[in-house]
Amino acid sequence: MLGLEQFDIAHALGSSGGISRQTKVMPYLGGPYEPLILRANQNWQALEKDTKKQVLHRCGYLQLAVNQHLSSDKETEVELLDESTLAHRFPQFQNLPKGTNGLLDYHGGLLRSELAIASNCHVALQRGAHIRAEEPVIDWSADNSGVTITTKRGKYRAKHLVIAAGAWNATILPQLRDELQVTRVSLGWFAPDSAESFTMEHFPTWFHKDYYGFPILPDFPGFKIAKHWYGDPTDPDHITRTPNLADEHLLRHYLERHLPSANGTVLAFKVCMYTHGGPWLDFVPGQKRVTIIAACNGGEFKFSSAYGEALADLATEGKTELPVGFMALQ
Repeated sequence: MLGLEQFDIAHALGSSGGISRQTKVMPYLGGPYEPLILRANQNWQALEKDTKKQVLHRCGYLQLAVNQHLSSDKETEVELLDESTLAHRFPQFQNLPKGTNGLLDYHGGLLRSELAIASNCHVALQRGAHIRAEEPVIDWSADNSGVTITTKRGKYRAKHLVIAAGAWNATILPQLRDELQVTRVSLGWFAPDSAESFTMEHFPTWFHKDYYGFPILPDFPGFKIAKHWYGDPTDPDHITRTPNLADEHLLRHYLERHLPSANGTVLAFKVCMYTHGGPWLDFVPGQKRVTIIAACNGGEFKFSSAYGEALADLATEGKTELPVGFMALQ
């Protein structure tokens, strides 16, 4: 197996940068993503066993909204927190709309995204794979016997090609150019008044009013917050990676209102990308030796270990037992 990466292993220039990503199970119960999130969590645990590195932290996932209720008998690891319980358990949140309660998913938490990518590459190299960084793909072609990949350093021949270029998918597969839109979003880390109250032992990952956040990690200072929104349209090769005051104001708008004790000095800011469109995981139309993953929409990293398994199945066996049919590329 050969893996080609245009940047470094693991870089923060795509959509998986920013140290951490949320994971949860509750929102996907009863839908097409349920078996995928369950399989993904099994795969993350297998990766941890292979590398002795913790990439999945089950610190909980708290969803805040007005008048929520438990909607499924499967939600055995989900606790409904009424207004008073929510205020007692997580007093960090202030000025919530009347009727706001919480659904606390104990299977949720965070993934160390950059560590997970590096760990997967580490295992792949140990098992005989070849990984070449700083080698952008320029072009590819397929015939009945295989595929030819052209990079800035040379050409490679393989039996199967998997395109997993994230925000650059439309560059590698131009027929998707009108189907995908890349946007710029920012992630911020702030210094709370009391760091202890925002550690993983005392605070979960959370989502409220299009904003979401993470507890403080033991090896990276600051309370992380971001907005789950469309973002500013951009080109992945010409994105403005320098944070600005508008990025900061967007996040402080929520902190000032609902998490005032976390509204301290800026410790870090990073720029990320959403890719809108899809999601797709399928053979490229008309190509039996080329598959693509375009998960898109800013919240798919949690599924990526299951997506990788499905793509490996398709490349080696031509089919997969994982239920990814709803992601067919039409």
